[in-house]
Amino acid sequence: MSIFGHRRFRWVGNVVRVDLPADDQDLLRTVLPQLREMLMAADDPALHRLSPPTRPDDDEAEAAYRDMVDDDLLVQRLEAIEVVEQGIDGIDLDEIGITAWMQSLNALRLVLAARLDIDILGHDPIEDLDDEDPLIPIAALYEWLGFLLGSLVDEAMNGFDD
Repeated sequence: MSIFGHRRFRWVGNVVRVDLPADDQDLLRTVLPQLREMLMAADDPALHRLSPPTRPDDDEAEAAYRDMVDDDLLVQRLEAIEVVEQGIDGIDLDEIGITAWMQSLNALRLVLAARLDIDILGHDPIEDLDDEDPLIPIAALYEWLGFLLGSLVDEAMNGFDD
């Protein structure tokens, strides 16, 4: 069975059960602390994808908005990372846990998309990478996180349909 044949998320009763292969667990244990460090430092340009400007035409209104929400968003993101880290070995997720996992996986993808210069409205530069490009591991991680997030979303939606 391929690694993609393994069901990482399964709806059981009224929860989503996390059952990640060891390699997936190891990878998440590597990237989640890196995301936490980036969030805490708050100076990486790739983080702009997580909080795009709400009022790009009004610097004063944008600053007021950031003063109002940025600390709460940081706390929420850090708490979501903690939920994922606590459940990497396997856990049953309720709606709050599902949301935390989705938020963390999506935040990782958004940061990587910025690193890869992926524009959601335009050309995807991953298609142009050759086998020797140093961005290949980042692109592979981006694609894997998309698979993981999609698997979680699909399973959660299937359960809610029931």
